[in-house]
Amino acid sequence: MKLCHFNMLICFSSLIKEPVILQEALWLLLFPRGMIFVSSLLLSVDLEDVRDWVKDGACYREGVQENTRIYLQQFKKWGVKATFFVVGEVARRYPQLIGEIIEAGHELACHGDVHLQLDKLSAKEFHIDIQRNLAALKAAGGEKIVGFRAPTFSLTARSAWAHEVLADLGFTYSSSVLPAKNPLYGWPEFGKEAKKVAGSLWELPVSLYEIPGLPVPMAGGVYFRVLPFFLSKWAIGQSIGKKQPVVTYFHPYDIDTKQERFMHPDIGGKNYLNMLMYIGRAKVLNRLDMLHQLFPFQAYGDYVNHLQTKG
Repeated sequence: MKLCHFNMLICFSSLIKEPVILQEALWLLLFPRGMIFVSSLLLSVDLEDVRDWVKDGACYREGVQENTRIYLQQFKKWGVKATFFVVGEVARRYPQLIGEIIEAGHELACHGDVHLQLDKLSAKEFHIDIQRNLAALKAAGGEKIVGFRAPTFSLTARSAWAHEVLADLGFTYSSSVLPAKNPLYGWPEFGKEAKKVAGSLWELPVSLYEIPGLPVPMAGGVYFRVLPFFLSKWAIGQSIGKKQPVVTYFHPYDIDTKQERFMHPDIGGKNYLNMLMYIGRAKVLNRLDMLHQLFPFQAYGDYVNHLQTKG
């Protein structure tokens, strides 16, 4: 994430909240009641344990199970299915939790065996990593696992070989590309629309705001928590109104209001950036609830099945 993007997030997070009546008036102006939407939000949780990449992480409170079950309760309440991109190590650590996800009818997908970014692996090492990830999910009861998300959206032009590996292993989709410039990982040349990339494998890139100067995800992680919600609703409505799916991603920690304060990985040890990791966690489920009242939710695999049917 660029420094300017973080600065914009800080500014937005400190804005005075717009009056609810004004927000609703703007929303109705943009999207009148009765407007029919023909696409959906692809609902997902990246099931990982952030403590695994934090110094002395095991000393901190375990929150993965509690927060995942909160997601499960909400999804059941809304009557929706989601895709859980699961790290292999998490599946081995919490097989009962994986069983609960399966029992609830949600989709399991791979998120790497130990959450290693693709630029840290060769094609052969990636092949082995995914096989271990698959084995962990199947040992916990998973079947017909056909989806993958690269840790930190680390699939770029330099690691495009991963698409071939996934296709060879029988995967039907990946959601691993951030189609914009980014100091961590990004592939702006890939484009913003889903497309076939290797054999029958589809890549579903992260959905971005179409706002000049703000090429960041519209429905995931810190961006969803910190940016004003009316912007999220507007951007999501625009995409779905254009028959484009909205690729979402959330984590157990995104709703964890009890988590101790520690320095998160991948932010260069900067305190002001670490502050953003804790902002807005109490808002996530309420915001998702409001989105559920406006737009349909769908698991990734179901959407890809629709794409394959269309040809």
